[in-house]
Amino acid sequence: MISKPVWVDSHCHLEMLKEDLDVVMDKNQETGTTYCVTIGTSHKSNTLIQQLLQDYPNLYGTFGFHPHGASAVQESHYDWIKDNLESNHKIVAIGECGYDLFYEYSDRSTQATVFERQLFLASEMNMPVVIHSRDADSLTCEMLDLFKGKALTGVVHCFTSDLSQAKYLLDYGFYLSFNGICTFPQAETVREVLKYVPMDRILLETDSPFLSPVPYRGKPNYPGRVSIVGEFVADLLGISTVQLANQVLNNTRTLFPRFNYEN
Repeated sequence: MISKPVWVDSHCHLEMLKEDLDVVMDKNQETGTTYCVTIGTSHKSNTLIQQLLQDYPNLYGTFGFHPHGASAVQESHYDWIKDNLESNHKIVAIGECGYDLFYEYSDRSTQATVFERQLFLASEMNMPVVIHSRDADSLTCEMLDLFKGKALTGVVHCFTSDLSQAKYLLDYGFYLSFNGICTFPQAETVREVLKYVPMDRILLETDSPFLSPVPYRGKPNYPGRVSIVGEFVADLLGISTVQLANQVLNNTRTLFPRFNYEN
């Protein structure tokens, strides 16, 4: 019988960490964080992730374009993703893609174009998507409505929206991912959603190097701290850490079929 939780960080940005990655991976193991999914945000990060996946056996990744850099995306970048998706089975999803209207570093129209293109690519390649949605609930729903009936699956990461948005996404078939924000004192809405979401639709993440959980809030984050998020969520839901970790690992495998790929 498994007595210690095995955690998976379903959303981190390893190429953005300043600490040596060998050290980070050792620290992850010490916390029980066995698996990580490092998330593509630009053509440059996608190519870096391609290399990282060769170096670390328990690391998986995604290819995609964050809304912040949507204006820099070129047609050749989509072609690169198509070519490398076919040859690299450790890429488990498209993204992160979506809207960010909090900063709006790329204009809204360009964000929409790049978001829609990635959803088409995911549908075409039969891949799940990782969605970023900040201050853009209604626009995200409008975009997803265009793909109803096309068997689109995925996860909205760093979920901080209200219960009505959660219900829409769950009804659509999406998973919701939670990180250190759920430990923040003023994040009661997030905790309300966590208590509502079915256990088989929850993912956990760190969004490293961002969003460290309490008591490390404001400090650089790393994937091993998904264990702190997991312990907090398990206590909130009144279940054991082992039960939650097993459920989240199974959820990750279900959402990302390539996560089961053995090297």
